[in-house]
Amino acid sequence: MSSKLVTVFGATGTQGSAVLRSLQSNTNNTFKLRGITRNPSSDSAKDLSSSGIEVVQADGWDKASLVAAFTGSWGAFVNTNSEDPVILNPEDKRTELELGKIIVDAAIEAKVEVFMYSGFSSAKEITKGEIVAASYDDKAAIFEYAKSSGAFKSVISASPGWYFESFLMTKVGKIFGGFPFIPSEDGTYVFRVPKWGGKEDVPFLAVGDDFGDIVHGIFLEPEKWDGRRAQGLSQIATFDEAVKAFEKATGKKSRFEAIENWKDLNVYGIPSLENVRLMFAFTQVSGGRYYGDETEVETSVALKKKGAEARGKAGEEVKLSTLESFFAREFEKQ
Repeated sequence: MSSKLVTVFGATGTQGSAVLRSLQSNTNNTFKLRGITRNPSSDSAKDLSSSGIEVVQADGWDKASLVAAFTGSWGAFVNTNSEDPVILNPEDKRTELELGKIIVDAAIEAKVEVFMYSGFSSAKEITKGEIVAASYDDKAAIFEYAKSSGAFKSVISASPGWYFESFLMTKVGKIFGGFPFIPSEDGTYVFRVPKWGGKEDVPFLAVGDDFGDIVHGIFLEPEKWDGRRAQGLSQIATFDEAVKAFEKATGKKSRFEAIENWKDLNVYGIPSLENVRLMFAFTQVSGGRYYGDETEVETSVALKKKGAEARGKAGEEVKLSTLESFFAREFEKQ
């Protein structure tokens, strides 16, 4: 059987690179891989190319370049960036939904059969209009647009949870009480965020360790997932449990402090972090229904296992990551 070409839009990003790494190590050589990037001369693009992945240049706002980039592809994995400079520019009226439609239309013209999109549930729909969050609403609409086209054999939304990796971002740590970088006056690392809502069941995801394998598992049986949203997560935990995992892994005294109302989260005027604020608005008003449905990990357990086994993994390596193991690896124990 000849290998199927999968093209990844957003190839050098956190999600795209994780997907490419997992698919590339499929032991049956099921997939050929192509990565789309705006800048093939970047270090990250060069790293992909040197690993044997075909790297092509295209711009999401340029349909012709996308059609050329998608041509010959059996499948596509697409992650649009809500923090694209065009989208964040208040003087430019283009939206993420417009970007997504251009990409979908290009994939249709290139005769892609399997279209997988990194999407979210619609905050506006789930909260009955109370919360409007463009990054969530537009991503949900892009998935629906691809489904409604009727042009693909399978259309799937692989929906990522809260990145483990966000705990490595100092910009994010600043708005969350300094955690896990800056201790409070008493030496404790304080994670200060709004309550999640509902059962406080936050879907945390190790993108680098697990998301690629989850997507890999879907690509092995795309027809099973046609028209569906797959929850992508590694561990369901409360914020208090996440902080305790950090303390256990690092030995650093830590605690969680809840902000009762999402409106009181200070994002210091940083436009890209307004999406984080609206995420809390969405989950608080919806009762924690980040995915629209009940948050569950069983889907990710099965998909991770399937994808990891296709890479020749076994035992502990086919299991989802945990916050404790992530913190232990990334932060020195004291």
